[in-house]
Amino acid sequence: GSSKFAPGNQWGYFPSVAAAWRISDESWMEGASGWLDNLKLRASYGVAGNNNIAAGQYLKIYSSNTELWMNGFNSYWTVGNSLNNQDIKWETTYTYNIGIDFGFWHNRINGTIDLYQNDVKDLLIDFPIQGTGYQTVTRNIGATRNRGVELALNAALVNTNDFTLDFNFNIAYNYNEVTDLGGLDYISGMSGWAGSEISEDFRVIQGQAMGQMWGYVTEGFYTADDFTWNGKQWVANNDCQYVILNGEIIGELPSNSYPTGTIIDVDGTQYIVRDKVVDNSAMTGSSWGPGALKVKDLNNDGVIDEKDMTVIGCAMPDFTGGFGINATYKGFDLSAAFTYSIGNEVYNANKLEFTNTSKYYHRNQLALMGSENRYTQIDWTTGERITDPAVLNEINQNATMWSPVMPKYVFHSWGVEDGSFLRLNTLTFGYTLPHHLTRQWYIQRLRVFFTGTNLFCLTNYTGYDPEVSTRRKLPYTPGVDYSAYPKSRGFNFGVNITF
Repeated sequence: GSSKFAPGNQWGYFPSVAAAWRISDESWMEGASGWLDNLKLRASYGVAGNNNIAAGQYLKIYSSNTELWMNGFNSYWTVGNSLNNQDIKWETTYTYNIGIDFGFWHNRINGTIDLYQNDVKDLLIDFPIQGTGYQTVTRNIGATRNRGVELALNAALVNTNDFTLDFNFNIAYNYNEVTDLGGLDYISGMSGWAGSEISEDFRVIQGQAMGQMWGYVTEGFYTADDFTWNGKQWVANNDCQYVILNGEIIGELPSNSYPTGTIIDVDGTQYIVRDKVVDNSAMTGSSWGPGALKVKDLNNDGVIDEKDMTVIGCAMPDFTGGFGINATYKGFDLSAAFTYSIGNEVYNANKLEFTNTSKYYHRNQLALMGSENRYTQIDWTTGERITDPAVLNEINQNATMWSPVMPKYVFHSWGVEDGSFLRLNTLTFGYTLPHHLTRQWYIQRLRVFFTGTNLFCLTNYTGYDPEVSTRRKLPYTPGVDYSAYPKSRGFNFGVNITF
């Protein structure tokens, strides 16, 4: 029972059952006793409830606010930003599991294999709403499914008086899918690192995994060949114009046949005329021209807008796991523990912020936005603007980055990076002095050791740490790296003494 739900929805029933069969104990398995120590098949089914929401979500809760100008009174009462909902109930997880435990050669090699499926229904979500005076409402909406396999393996590779070596390994594969959204096609998510400048950068889409990043597809930058300087500003070179029908290019017209955006009617069919160079001025502002950021016009309508956004990344990994070694040689001992992740992607908001001016006139930029890398229209010897296309092409022939001057932040695929990594979490190395040396000091055991944590992380991710998720106000905006403090590296020297 939970008092977080209204009467009538407070109680849930969550049974579970499990059974196992130790096959290795059967009489007909006696012939394998020389090499097989354990073989057990097990299965389980269980239901679990989740009430992990703030208390009072089904009640209309008032709060006191103070404003001297409000009706001449010092305080007034409001119902806050969250709409109450008396219909919320337990979120329920149904878990199915089949597993095998095994051990060979006196359990020198042992491990487990598990196949599982977790179905979560009636998810408790802080759902965004608009047009009501409220910002969110807690709802039970949708369902998800996780299917996967996990393998854990332990091996005593060497076991002698002077030398031992143990190895352990585990790997997990998980397939995540949103199976139901309560009749909705998708739910929009906003990580919020850029305020309202990026109003949507995640989507929960039925039939796909959680953590879908929603943005534009990067195509580099425009060059001087795309524009002509008319004496005051850059004008797109329209060698021809597109004729658009239902978002598809169906033909071309001579340049400047019609003003862009004109709708023409031919035999009762309406066509839209667009310039050859896609209009990206709404995104790039005053930097529209050579060097401006270029993103893909997915629907071929000649204009970059919200219709050109798509899934550009996913925070869910393909594989996760770890491995470790433990070894001893006479008085020396060594242990190391590694973790890894494969296939997840990270939303590098730090990189997007510090390669973009946004609304600021003066701000620091990342080194990759140095003048030797970015496209420029400035003659750095005179400070004058260059308007000759041939000169621009010459000085920008090695440019790899677009101009950082933009009116707002934009989430595009360049900011999504592979977050796969291999990390050495801990390493311990020690030495125990021989007993015949320490007993004269009445010491039974003396060991000196060194322990290091987070000693290295192998990854192609350009940020500080690929193992990051900082914007979790909403549960469906994972994998965002924004102002995360990097994991520290630690070193510890010590002595263990037993008298």
